This record gives sequence, C-alpha cells and structure tokens, in this order.
Amino acid sequence: MQAKRVRINQDKGKKCMDRRAFLRNNLFRVLCSIGAAVLSYPILAFLTFRKPRDKRVIFHLLKDPQPILYKEGVFLVPIGRSHRALSARCTHLGCTLNYDPVSLKFRCPCHGSQFDISGKRIAGPAKRDLQVLPIDKKGKGELVVTLKL
Repeated sequence: MQAKRVRINQDKGKKCMDRRAFLRNNLFRVLCSIGAAVLSYPILAFLTFRKPRDKRVIFHLLKDPQPILYKEGVFLVPIGRSHRALSARCTHLGCTLNYDPVSLKFRCPCHGSQFDISGKRIAGPAKRDLQVLPIDKKGKGELVVTLKL
C-alpha cells in the first residue's frame, strides 16, 4: 500500500498536495457534479411541465365570398362553399407566413419556403406541408378553429 504523499511547504508551513492527488480529487468532483445534473433533470422536467393548451380562433363570415382571412396564427382559405384552416407557422422553423395574393402562395419571410393555397409545400427548406386545423361550424356564420399551442 502506497502512502499518500504530502509535502509541507518550508516557507509557510502549509500542506501541498502532489499532482496525482490533485487530479484525482478534481476528477471526482467533476464526475459528482455531472451525476447530480443527470439525476436532477427528471425532477426539473417534472416541475417545469406545461400542459398543452388549445387556442380557439373565431372567424365571423359574411354572405359575400371573401378572400383568404388571417387571424391569430390561422389562415382561413375558402374552397368552393366550404373553408380550410391552415396554420400560419412555417414547418421549417416556425416563422409566421405571409400570404401573397398575386401569386396565390404562402411565403416564409425568414428562409424562403413557399406553400400553395392548399398548404402543400412548393419550395424552400421546409420538408412538410402546412398543418390543416380542425374547424367547427357554429350558428350565424361563425367558424371556430382549434389551434394547438
């Protein structure tokens, strides 16, 4: 069994530790810190959990045919006598889309993704089509769109 080497500094009378003991002690402290972080992650994830919420967006329709409407992150697209609700979030990184009425396309101002009027991806870095949202018809020309947050 090896004895622990501890030198006493001649100048001040303090104990000095050799390099191996210093590295061993600090490695042990680093590994304990990493272990504590790994073990505390589930507890922090549980404490900061947020229940997914649904946001309801209400569109009031008129009798006249209307162009594409935008309200609170939802595009309402008329298709014949019915409507389709599309999310206004780009599927690439979540930027809010703009509608171009000349080319009839949804365009992402951040990275250039483009979607057609039905929500299908045309160009750009986005890989998926726009999310189609459920619509509930209420009385008196009201459409309620449920948006998942």
